[in-house]
Amino acid sequence: MAMVCALCVTQNPILRLSLVVNGMLGLAILSLSEPWLILLLAISFCFHLWQAFRTTNWLAIIISVTAALCFAVLFSAHLLLDVAFYWLVSAVIMLTVSGFFNYEEANEEEEVPSLLTHHNEIDKTPLSDLPDRKALQDGFLHFRQQHPNNCALVVIRLEGFESVNQHIGRDFGDLLLAQSASRIKHQLESDSVLSVEAPSGLHEKLAHLGGLNFAFICSLEEQQHHHEQLINKIRQVTLKPFNVANCTIEVKVRASYVGCDNPEHSFDNLLSFANLALDANPNKEIVPYHANMMVEQLEQQARLRELSNLDFASELELYFQPIIRNSDERIEFLELLLRWQHPKQGILAANKFIDDIRVAGLGYPVAAYVIERAAELAMALRMEGIELPLSINVFGPEMLNEEFIEFVDRIFSEHRLEIGDLIIECPLDLFMNLDDQGKAMIARLNSIGIKLCVDGFGDTPILLSKLPNLNVEYIKVAPSLTADFAHQSQVRSLVSGMVDMHNQNNAKVICEGVETQEHLKFVKSLNAYAAQGYYFSYPLSSVGMMSWLKQWRLEHQ
Repeated sequence: MAMVCALCVTQNPILRLSLVVNGMLGLAILSLSEPWLILLLAISFCFHLWQAFRTTNWLAIIISVTAALCFAVLFSAHLLLDVAFYWLVSAVIMLTVSGFFNYEEANEEEEVPSLLTHHNEIDKTPLSDLPDRKALQDGFLHFRQQHPNNCALVVIRLEGFESVNQHIGRDFGDLLLAQSASRIKHQLESDSVLSVEAPSGLHEKLAHLGGLNFAFICSLEEQQHHHEQLINKIRQVTLKPFNVANCTIEVKVRASYVGCDNPEHSFDNLLSFANLALDANPNKEIVPYHANMMVEQLEQQARLRELSNLDFASELELYFQPIIRNSDERIEFLELLLRWQHPKQGILAANKFIDDIRVAGLGYPVAAYVIERAAELAMALRMEGIELPLSINVFGPEMLNEEFIEFVDRIFSEHRLEIGDLIIECPLDLFMNLDDQGKAMIARLNSIGIKLCVDGFGDTPILLSKLPNLNVEYIKVAPSLTADFAHQSQVRSLVSGMVDMHNQNNAKVICEGVETQEHLKFVKSLNAYAAQGYYFSYPLSSVGMMSWLKQWRLEHQ
């Protein structure tokens, strides 16, 4: 009975042997009814239980104990109460069936090792077999002693893993990282790439610096630009989608490189230079390091220290530049441009320090200051009988929050501004990534009376499907789209189509960067609404705005 029941739930050979012995002794007792056989069965059964506990097979223990108790009770009843023998047979059949019912549970437990094996396969990645930073440094120093000629250190940084780890798990993210590293390794089979000893004792050409960063060293003795060719190959193979956990995933690769020909630069210096190039140019995919980057970083650090003590009233000033209608050459509105009266570098345009403003956490305070100053100028113009809108530039996401909208509404009421007195210019990429909350904030600005202008059309990659949904008053076409107007046939067909599309959506198109009469004629031929550029006026201080406007009116009206 024990043999039939418990053989179903154990794969241990000792347990199986003890079960066979127990079963044979049980059958012998049923046949011969010898007392010494019962004693022998008890000893054999205790040995069986000891083995079951030793292997922690709880299902075998439960079934075996149940079988033994049932057998003892029924056998005693058979001897003492003359219970029919077929009850013993019924008990054997019942416990045997119960053993088969427990067989499925045993199968599930037997499947666990395969699941664990699969999990271990995910955790096991070839990254641990790649050389680390120390190994790459040792290999570089040895290589430099034997080959003092030029070589390049290339740093590869992978991006796009945050969403993978968040949505399908870090284990699959590690698997994707391993697949990416494997693709990169296959592109570095050139003899010009330095081989470095790995922990396994083998030599690898790709080193893992930690996280999502990899590196290799390429000799430039035979080909001066061989490292750039390798980078392009790596980018091409990694751009192909990966299939992980039945998901198609794209990985972005960025690379920087630095020449190693200066013997004064240590390996740590070279590595920091390459990382600096990547960090300083987050929007570029391939960034060569140059000495000016270190100077720019030091200058930025100095600016950040100066911005921490910035006095808005005395150091920030608004300049202005007119936007001129193409139809009658009248002023459509004046754009206010932020300038910083730097104590050492002189007057700095906004594009020189706007990123530093945001890094320093001053994006919202500066935007609020500019809006309040613009409201004061708009009220001053109205008091002089001049009804002319003013536009201001905001830097991006800081406008899409409840606090900013309430502040604008309050400023509008305090200065008694009317609808259209202020125009807010926003970068195009802000409108390309609007969520539901952002669209609600844009609608609230429109309800207050603020007109919106999209700035930088042509500087940022766009999805044409999103353009008709832009509920804005003005669209500014960047100078890059109309600068090469010498090839008018190609440019006109491209830009004029965009202009016509926005005209049909009641958005007024403004072409920026107009500097010559020929350029203005070309812009007018595109059926653009207005133009802006040095041809009309350079940016001027808002201190002389009133006198300039009066002089303009005398000359053009």
